[in-house]
Amino acid sequence: MSCSAVREKESGTLEQLLMTPAENWEILLAKLSPLSILLLGDVVLVLCLARFIFGLPLRSDIFLCLLFSSIYISIVISLGILIGTMLQNQQQTQLIAFSINVPLGLLSGAITPVESMPSLFQYASLLNPLRHYITIVRNLLIKGVGIDVVWPNAIALLFFSTVLLVISTRKFRSQLSA
Repeated sequence: MSCSAVREKESGTLEQLLMTPAENWEILLAKLSPLSILLLGDVVLVLCLARFIFGLPLRSDIFLCLLFSSIYISIVISLGILIGTMLQNQQQTQLIAFSINVPLGLLSGAITPVESMPSLFQYASLLNPLRHYITIVRNLLIKGVGIDVVWPNAIALLFFSTVLLVISTRKFRSQLSA
């Protein structure tokens, strides 16, 4: 998403969109909807592969998993919009995205269990939305627990989603107005 936003700045298509009678929120929604649907489709595909190809017993409500996946997707897209609106070219965007995504992946608990990380990294991982998403998905799909167990992580995901969505939307609107 960040490269797409920068590419549109570089090519001038954003200015062309501003000349249409569409409202700013309509432009933003038109940018977000296809990617959100595509990413949610990817989640469904991965769940189908896990169940039918690898035989993983999915022990919880799939729709609850899709709900939290949607929230996480909104976080990722909001972060992409925020990065894309702050930078001027695609090289900067790729460098910053790489610089953000690698630490997020390493601190998520997907590669190394959070419990085996040094204390400083354990606390830093609490600021990582991916950690909360992975914790939710593992608990729902593998352990079969309900929302009563994952609610602290769910609240953290909702918090990250709300904050990033508000900040990135304001930044995108200010870019459209400028």
